[in-house]
Amino acid sequence: MPLFELQRARVGRIRVFTRAQLPFVVGTLVVICALAVGAPSSLSSPFVGAAVILVIVTTMAGALVPWERFSPSWLIVLAFSDILAVALLRTEVVWLLPGVSMLAIFPILWIAYGFPPVAFVAAVGGAAFMTSLPFVVRGTLPVTALEWVNVFTLPVLILAVAVVVNIAAQHLRRSSRRLRSSHEERARALTQAHDNELVLRTVLDTVRSGVALYDDAGRLVLANRTAEDLSVASGFSLDEPPYAGDAVLAADRATPVPRHEQLIPRALRGERVSEAIEWVGPPMAQRAILADSDRVRRADGTLLGTLVVAHDVTEMADAAQIRHDFLRTVSHELRTPLTSVTGYLDLLTERVGSDDPAAMRYLSLVERNVLVLTDRINELLAAASTDTEVSPRPVTLSDLIASAVRAVTPQAERRGSSIQQIGATDERVVLDPVRIRQSLEELLVNALKFSPPASAVVIGQRVDDSGIHIVVSDSGPGLTSLERTRVFDPFYRTTYAREHAIQGFGIGLSVVRNAVVAHGGRVRVGASASGGTAMAIVLPTTSPRERPLSAPVSSAGATFTATGE
Repeated sequence: MPLFELQRARVGRIRVFTRAQLPFVVGTLVVICALAVGAPSSLSSPFVGAAVILVIVTTMAGALVPWERFSPSWLIVLAFSDILAVALLRTEVVWLLPGVSMLAIFPILWIAYGFPPVAFVAAVGGAAFMTSLPFVVRGTLPVTALEWVNVFTLPVLILAVAVVVNIAAQHLRRSSRRLRSSHEERARALTQAHDNELVLRTVLDTVRSGVALYDDAGRLVLANRTAEDLSVASGFSLDEPPYAGDAVLAADRATPVPRHEQLIPRALRGERVSEAIEWVGPPMAQRAILADSDRVRRADGTLLGTLVVAHDVTEMADAAQIRHDFLRTVSHELRTPLTSVTGYLDLLTERVGSDDPAAMRYLSLVERNVLVLTDRINELLAAASTDTEVSPRPVTLSDLIASAVRAVTPQAERRGSSIQQIGATDERVVLDPVRIRQSLEELLVNALKFSPPASAVVIGQRVDDSGIHIVVSDSGPGLTSLERTRVFDPFYRTTYAREHAIQGFGIGLSVVRNAVVAHGGRVRVGASASGGTAMAIVLPTTSPRERPLSAPVSSAGATFTATGE
């Protein structure tokens, strides 16, 4: 707040009185005391008496009148009243005490500093009034050059002082406004920051996932309650190295995870953790967490920190385990009696022989359905299997594909369809032939199911620097974008499969994906050239080749948009 500006409060009025009026009163008392000592007779002058009374009235008005309730501009009345008092006092004693004119500096500064620029023009007029009043009282005009100089000197000096002070006041006001604006902006920013922190804290404590952020030096910046609970269950504190505990097991729920291989140490080393699963906590209260981490960087690329997010997936893991146990139990319970049925069916077939064609047709029908049921049970067993082991060995890729084609050809012939193998070469590759052949058979059977009767399913191959590529294409209805993202989920069946009662549990593609991922590869799904579906298996090349093959033949015209890996 500038020196003489009035705040609309009692304390503001007192401040202005203390800074503007009180120094003038003290100066006036000094002059009166000097006159009382040096020229006591001058105190009986009516001009001196009027000046003293005017100063007293002005002072009482400044101290007692609630100016803060009115416009601050009314305070200029007090300043001009002081100028009038100085003029009266000067008229009588300027010849005895020339320094009395200096009293005018107080109200002049008040006007120049505390009011708009137009006001100090009136102040200059007041100064001219002070120097002219003695001549007015005597009824004469200045005669000598010195008298004229005395009349104009004080107003000119007052004008110069007023201009300088007013400029300084304007500059100070602008600085004050900028400072006040800056302070208000900082206050708003601080309030916004506090609000954002409150919202962030509320959001973090509301979500069921654990969130922890570390700075670039590995110090904890923030963490929510869920993250703290998970760290306590793991046997360590989030803000104390080594950020790892002893109650942490791998995804198999049996293998202890070394401290340096646990989630937070890996993340702080710069590893990007993706969907890592750990079991934390004591044996009777273990919790499964699915964790991800990533580096947080500024716009210029410098490291800001590391974010670790852990999701409590205990319920999902328990449900998956229950489903797995159920599938294994049901599959084995069904397989045992089915084995007996198959054995007795073989005995019946031998006894009936060819003497009873009708009975043989019935037995053949039963045998086909038993085979279908056996396939379904095998699918359930495959879905329940958690085997990720592979037994790779060198094989000829074309021979492996041909054996899968031969295994599925009878089913294709029953539909009047055909399977075309293209791009065949004697390229030798290293893979698990049992699991890959099973995957190829599943893709071929799936393609036949969804293709129209009497159509062709195409399987092609190529091997290049990017890996081993095997593509199965059909001319079926194709898949929507949503179906492509879910087609590898166990037990997922497309709308077309449900509406057309196509047999199957929706397990086959998940089995294919598991086998391919166990090889370190991926399965891609897209559209074939005929508008159907194209499934591509991409496996890493694990042995050198003497010659790269030409451009792909099996994937020509196919567009891939989703991946199972």
